[in-house]
Amino acid sequence: MKSTRLEFIRTASLGAAVAAVPSLLRAAVPATTAAATPPTPNAVSSIPVLIDWHTHFITKAEVRILRARTTAPRVFDDTDGTTKLENASTVSSLARQPSGFEVSDIAARISHLDKVGIQRQLLSHTVALGLDATLPVSELRVLFRAFNDELAEVVRAHPTRFFGVAALPSADPVWAAEELHRAHKDLGLIGGSLPLNAFATLEGARTLAPIFAAGQKNKSHFFIHRGPANSVVPGQPPLILPTDTDYARWSVINNHHLTHGAITLGLTDFLDPYPDVSVQVIMLGGFFPYILDSLIASSQKAGVPDPLGRIRRIYLDPGPYARNGKWVALAADTIGADRVLFGTDYGVGGGNKGDSAPGLAALAEALTTEQKRLIYSENSRLLLKSKGLI
Repeated sequence: MKSTRLEFIRTASLGAAVAAVPSLLRAAVPATTAAATPPTPNAVSSIPVLIDWHTHFITKAEVRILRARTTAPRVFDDTDGTTKLENASTVSSLARQPSGFEVSDIAARISHLDKVGIQRQLLSHTVALGLDATLPVSELRVLFRAFNDELAEVVRAHPTRFFGVAALPSADPVWAAEELHRAHKDLGLIGGSLPLNAFATLEGARTLAPIFAAGQKNKSHFFIHRGPANSVVPGQPPLILPTDTDYARWSVINNHHLTHGAITLGLTDFLDPYPDVSVQVIMLGGFFPYILDSLIASSQKAGVPDPLGRIRRIYLDPGPYARNGKWVALAADTIGADRVLFGTDYGVGGGNKGDSAPGLAALAEALTTEQKRLIYSENSRLLLKSKGLI
């Protein structure tokens, strides 16, 4: 019988035993490719982590294309010899001083993964840069196609260490659907990344139906990251620029956006026609549980049957909130540890920026052994199995 996302949710058991890690990782790559020896767990992680599902990747192609621009978003060489990105303001972030923007260091990543006991990373475009909203769609097609090609080269070169999801533009869902097909058939990627604000309302999400129809055919994994979508997508949050204490207000604004995306994907009927896709919403593995009880109560009053079950159609990852272990433990307790994927937000800004160790240390203190088993290993194994990847 064909395995679907809904069937997986109904049948996944919290008590399922994890297959032996070395044999799992050998099975998760093509038979013609020799798998790397899984890293040995160390004091940071007593249970090996199969996949960090929330990491970012910056390509040579992005740097080259954005360097050719003369207005934001653009890349330039600063007087201190570093490469910087000048960005534009969006509903998800305020343009500030240019920040570091370097090509990702693959060798350094692999060294880091070995050090902390993580087998693989899911590599994705840095959607939070807001390029989907600030670049013309004609430029996005060129940039995203070049990004996807280079990402595929890295995945092919290191098939036991990385998966990848293709960058897809929200403004051209027909082209994006074709690119998603190409990502699966020609590039060896497992899905696509999309900006969260495209899912702020059901009206906006429905404009992406061609992409999700292509995802259904390919059993795609969709990585939904906070960030603005192109203005042609309706129903997005309005631009509200904080005039004071913006360092605190932006956190509230972004969590507000993330929550609306989760409501659209979880509580509406948008995902109903696409049972074979999987959907991951970043960061809500830390924040979302704090408002879940009120959402469930209001949904029940509105006549929604089993609102928690509907929310559980999506996966959550903690991202940077992995360092707040108690938050992730609450997500595991309220939503279910079987719907939480391990993720750290590694690689923002490129280079070798990021450290998974603090998040692992915090989770080691906050999670039970069973929760770690699920979040670190079993959920990844079952998700890969549903894609035919093991």
